[in-house]
Amino acid sequence: MDDRRRIPRVPVFFVVETLNLDNRPVPELQGVVKNITPEGVLLETNVPLHKNDLLQMSFTLPRVQKALNLEARVCWTEVKKAWSTAGVEFMNLESEQREAIMEYLMGLGPDLEF
Repeated sequence: MDDRRRIPRVPVFFVVETLNLDNRPVPELQGVVKNITPEGVLLETNVPLHKNDLLQMSFTLPRVQKALNLEARVCWTEVKKAWSTAGVEFMNLESEQREAIMEYLMGLGPDLEF
């Protein structure tokens, strides 16, 4: 895991409503977003993920109440006792999706620079 940060991570906590793995539903897969940037999230899941897994995620950004359905790729993982942590990069992000994420982030800290 490379800890060098190109973009500041903003600590958050919200539930991922739908999380599919490699285009197949995994009903037991649950996830929580722990931090977010315009490029991706730190995701904790109850099922281990693997580097380069492809995800389909849906979640609602708190405060701005924007529902997002995103494709993402797992960049790295770390397995813990009950949960797995993964760095996840958004893929094929549409401009409206990026704008919604930026609106959410700017509401958390107007002095943040991305």
